[in-house]
Amino acid sequence: MAFESVRGRKVFSPMTGMTYIFGDYFVVMKGEGVNPDIYEWSQVVSITETMSALNITAGKQSYSIEMNAFEDEDKFLAVRTIIEGQIAVHPEIRYKFNKRILPLKYLYKNITPDNAYIMKGFYEEKVINSCNIALVIARFGRYMFLMTILLIIALFIGFVTAMGDFRENWLYCLPLSIFIGIIISIVVYLVVGIIARHKFNSTKKYDPATSKEITVVVAPEGFAAVESSVYTGRDLIPWSEANFFIETHAGLVVLRDNKSVFWLPKSFIPKNQQSDVFGMIAARVRQR
Repeated sequence: MAFESVRGRKVFSPMTGMTYIFGDYFVVMKGEGVNPDIYEWSQVVSITETMSALNITAGKQSYSIEMNAFEDEDKFLAVRTIIEGQIAVHPEIRYKFNKRILPLKYLYKNITPDNAYIMKGFYEEKVINSCNIALVIARFGRYMFLMTILLIIALFIGFVTAMGDFRENWLYCLPLSIFIGIIISIVVYLVVGIIARHKFNSTKKYDPATSKEITVVVAPEGFAAVESSVYTGRDLIPWSEANFFIETHAGLVVLRDNKSVFWLPKSFIPKNQQSDVFGMIAARVRQR
């Protein structure tokens, strides 16, 4: 099981007066003189993370743990890591979560890396924004180009039809159509870029990991991007889970099923190791 060496966490909820233990089992302690409810993770039916609470259904009981009960973000991130490590073993658990910047822990396998590059740092907004824009171009660039061509054709037909005489007006209509089509496409591109730039800001509202130190690992066996507070040294996502990567001037992003799973800012990598790190990635997953 991934992240099995992350130690269990005890969470007291002032709202319910109950204590919850997350570890090899999910345990609910309801007070002195009352036998605790002890659940194997296979008995957990669903887990839902919201902005205000962590809701867990186990057996026939439902529990709601307010976010303030976790005392600090590191405890919540550790609990989230334990939960997702268990979901890797019990994928039947229905799991709903808020927006994330890091890959979900249930993608990881218990793998001890060999000859790994291990780096640490904080994700900067400008780096993530740069990668987000690169993702937009990679995903929609060809469609935006096709849209521009179709728009120019539609404008040209519209202008010629409105003016009525093709032979006399086509030399005037063609450059006008090209100019207007390109301007509209540029505006669309800028709007999409603005949306991409704000994507990280919206994630920051939901995911406390965006403000934490991140440990990034690139190894022959796989890769990892984990909060340093729960990094175990032996959990990786195999390269087989990655489809391709995109490189920008500020960093690199690896994608799985057309969704980003791994962000690697170039500032994390010592300059004398950058060619080796990127070479290792390029040897295992194709570049787009």
